Amino acid sequence: MGTNDNNQIRLSLAVIDGPFAPPPELKDKVLLLDDGTLHVADPYRNEHSVASYWNLLRNGYKSNSGQSLSRRYATLDELQQLRDVHKEVSVVHRGSNSQDEVKSILRKAVDRRASDVHFVNGEKWTRVRFRIDGRLVDVDEMVVDDGVRICSTMYTTMTDISASDYRPTASQDGRIARKWVQEFGLNGSRIATRPMEANNLFVLRLMYPGALGGLSLEGLGYEKEQIFEYKRMMRRDGVNILSGVTGSGKSTTLKIICDMLLGMYDGEINLLTLEDPPEFVIPGSVQTPVKRREGQSTADAWAEAIANAMRLDPDFMMVGELRDKASVMGAVHASMTGHGLWTTTHAKNALATLDRLLHLDVPKQLLCDASLITGLVNQSLVPQLCTQEGCSTEFHTAVKQGLVDEEVAERVKKYCDVAKVRVRTRANLECPVCGGLGIHKRTVAAEVMTPTQKLLNVYQDDGSSAARSYWVREMKGMTSLAHMVTKVNKGIVDPVIGEEAMRRGLDEDELTLA
Repeated sequence: MGTNDNNQIRLSLAVIDGPFAPPPELKDKVLLLDDGTLHVADPYRNEHSVASYWNLLRNGYKSNSGQSLSRRYATLDELQQLRDVHKEVSVVHRGSNSQDEVKSILRKAVDRRASDVHFVNGEKWTRVRFRIDGRLVDVDEMVVDDGVRICSTMYTTMTDISASDYRPTASQDGRIARKWVQEFGLNGSRIATRPMEANNLFVLRLMYPGALGGLSLEGLGYEKEQIFEYKRMMRRDGVNILSGVTGSGKSTTLKIICDMLLGMYDGEINLLTLEDPPEFVIPGSVQTPVKRREGQSTADAWAEAIANAMRLDPDFMMVGELRDKASVMGAVHASMTGHGLWTTTHAKNALATLDRLLHLDVPKQLLCDASLITGLVNQSLVPQLCTQEGCSTEFHTAVKQGLVDEEVAERVKKYCDVAKVRVRTRANLECPVCGGLGIHKRTVAAEVMTPTQKLLNVYQDDGSSAARSYWVREMKGMTSLAHMVTKVNKGIVDPVIGEEAMRRGLDEDELTLA
């Protein structure tokens, strides 16, 4: 109880609505009053769900009276008596303000075209960082209590896919519901967390409906020859695997492929997708999320989903990711029964994809069958130079100004057409497009191959390095590095930034190709 300014008795109200209201499963176990008192039925004081709810309150609840949060224990009968005495009313507390703060951060991130938002919750401070065109930029700093409160609010009140409670000491995944982000033009936002020594890292991946300069392969930056290879893959039934690091735009490319397949067949096909979760809307397809049953592993859920999809009469399937032997074998089985399948994995280059699958104990004879493995693609994203005046300069001028390291300059002279190379200048803070970053949007650097039986025979006998050399020397294949160099030679990509983005020097092909 409390008194107001007129010394009248004020009855505390039971909180039954809003982000800090007890969840349905705790309705008979706890009672939260708006003065900040949490009453807990004694038999449930050590229950995990009660402890999780208490942690949620500690991370963000502010009582209407300004009093500190407190916890008291009662028998079940006493708790019911308290519930009868205190009026129940919908009381929305600080959570709504925290949600507004989240939305404000998301709005700023979208305005600056960020692909990811990082909350680095340290010992005393939370650092907020945006990944813009592949680079992390510090945008804000706040006391760690506020940072943890905002992260807790996102995970516990704004997600449609997540664990039941937010635990900074554990690695967790989730997804912010579309209703919270659609006003910013987003389809959703994936959450991933990881504990640190002092606190945790909380990362949002923003899901844009269309990205990277237009939803077409040409708009992404693919060459005509590469698009031709993609179309050849689409005409065949087999497994086509797109590889790349996290954040390399694989999902965007798969969305475009699905749109192209539907257009190629005038929509008269059953294109079934398996995604965790669906990132883009693909009109004309049947999009299905991969959901785990309680106690089921992620790998088992994917394998089960692929097996189930085979019974749904698909013509083509898009599987979000190959994660283990069971899911790979499911994909191979799909191609063996006459289905075209598109999927992704993580690998350093296109042929290294086969090495990854081999390490998952997939039989080598299956990986070396050109009728089953019909497409291998590796994709990276490289920042493009801002085209506004003052944001880049000619290579020779940049060298004189000390903008290019001597070692890098030698590689540029050896592998690039220096007359056409441009380099980012020092920060042009007046630029209305890039705001001083010197880069604006990203373009793909990729290698696209339709394996021949001869190529896969080389792989089977001599391994991926020899097969890759054969592909470049004998089949005139273009590596992702060579693709990036073509863009350096057009003045689109700064060679220094290109090397950093691809994590390899301009001399990589010379070092690795026989």
